[in-house]
Amino acid sequence: MKKIIYILLFILPLSLFSASMNKNGIVTKLSHNSVTKTINILTKLAEKRGSKKFTIIDHKKNALKRGNFIIGEAKLIIFSESNICLNLLKTDPAVGLDLPLKVLVYVAEDKKVYIKYRDPKFLKNIYNLGNTQIALKMSKILDECTTIAAK
Repeated sequence: MKKIIYILLFILPLSLFSASMNKNGIVTKLSHNSVTKTINILTKLAEKRGSKKFTIIDHKKNALKRGNFIIGEAKLIIFSESNICLNLLKTDPAVGLDLPLKVLVYVAEDKKVYIKYRDPKFLKNIYNLGNTQIALKMSKILDECTTIAAK
């Protein structure tokens, strides 16, 4: 009985703060900031972690340039290749289909801002990565950064 109580005390707090991951490995988090502020926080965190280059694609701006396409605010941040990504590519070059890492921040129909990304640990289900700890490390970094950006 004591073991069950300890397990519940450990697992319950983790489940309260974890984001939902769907069957395709997509993590969704609610951001309490605007799209732009969330992206700005993510870029600053990436720079602190050594990423000097990233690309931000403004989907709404691009849609407006194309004419009659009206969409809500949505920005995609693509992080530059890092040593951690390159190590995954050495394990299975096909993982390059999901690299570099990307995070989408957008306003949904409910007018709330969401953060979405494919959890790197899910990549182990798609590619031949074995029991690599690299994907777990990448997952932890993305989770930490997106959690901070969402506050």
